[in-house]
Amino acid sequence: MTDLIGGMRAMLRGRVLLAVMLGAVLSGCASLLPTGDTPTTLYGLQAPAEVPLVADRPGWQLIVEEPLAERALDTDRIAIYSGPHALQYFPQARWTDRAPRLVQDLIVETFENAGLQMSATRQTVGVKANVALISDLRDFEARVTAPAAEGSTVMPTVMIRLSTKLVSLDKRRVIDARTFTARGTAASDSVADVVAAMNVAAATVVSDIVVWAAAASATFAPVAD
Repeated sequence: MTDLIGGMRAMLRGRVLLAVMLGAVLSGCASLLPTGDTPTTLYGLQAPAEVPLVADRPGWQLIVEEPLAERALDTDRIAIYSGPHALQYFPQARWTDRAPRLVQDLIVETFENAGLQMSATRQTVGVKANVALISDLRDFEARVTAPAAEGSTVMPTVMIRLSTKLVSLDKRRVIDARTFTARGTAASDSVADVVAAMNVAAATVVSDIVVWAAAASATFAPVAD
């Protein structure tokens, strides 16, 4: 009987020890599991609601192609230069779309807001277009420079630069080419203030592009073959 009781006690101790070990293992695994992604805030840009009235080409269709961009800018991440060659991105903050697509949408929407007789659309199949707006997105970022004096504060500056060509699709000729640039200073180094400054700069660039493209198309006289 004594041996039987001793054996039962040993078995019970083994089960308790196994339970403690399993609890420790499970506790360790739980600490390795992800607790959830850090929330990311999406930021968009708004097309200007009003554009100066200009002459345009009634009935013409303009295709706005998505701008080309280098890999560092062909992203939905919000870029900031912390040095001459040091490109970084704001953490937990992204654009609502890739920067080139964002600019393309802004140009098309600004054309629509301008109320021109000449219409604009994205590159699509089945649209008989007269002209195309082709561009390269050279800059679309914030920049931070070192303060001139110790203790002084320098607010980030923003820069948008778009090199554009207006091409006649009928004659395969460049009607005109121009580079549009806008700069601004953010109210602080917060991502919200940087985006606000980018919004102002973007509105300037796309407004200038729409006015220029409409005027250049209106004055373009195709050369006879």
